[in-house]
Amino acid sequence: MTLPLISPMQPEDLDAIMPLERLAFADPWSRRMYLSDLHENPLATYRVIRPANGVDLPPILGWGGFWLLVDEAHIATVAAHPEHRGCGLGEMLMVDLMERAVERGARVATLEVRASNLVAQKLYAKLGFDVVGTRRKYYRDGEDGLIMTTPELDDPEIMARMDAARADALARVARCFSDGA
Repeated sequence: MTLPLISPMQPEDLDAIMPLERLAFADPWSRRMYLSDLHENPLATYRVIRPANGVDLPPILGWGGFWLLVDEAHIATVAAHPEHRGCGLGEMLMVDLMERAVERGARVATLEVRASNLVAQKLYAKLGFDVVGTRRKYYRDGEDGLIMTTPELDDPEIMARMDAARADALARVARCFSDGA
């Protein structure tokens, strides 16, 4: 099987994303929120991971996006299909988003993550994000959000981390989506 492909999110992708959004997040985004960003927000960049060919896989395996705020890429959302978590999709998507952010002029990247989401925090730390603060009761259910940010994205250490993460993600994706899987 050919590896999954990352491409720009299209409005029609929301038909597949919206049911997954409700499975992936305690406080899911609405279709209207995505459509607003896709159609009206020039600062927004959204990407999806699609299967490379017509095998029995969902049409969207992962999705995410960022807003370019001056020279900061604010990672707004990242998720992998619930049935394919642990396959490197989130890592593959994060590397892609960071590369797109650099192309658009971002100097650093930042995000919020639930204090309880240790899996995501580990991934972000692997990519060079550090906890720099806390947003108390940030989420609708009252959970705190940790603010994580990167050093300069053109820093050789961050670039090396992204290269290593890309290689690791591609190896994991290949294992999960090989013909024998």
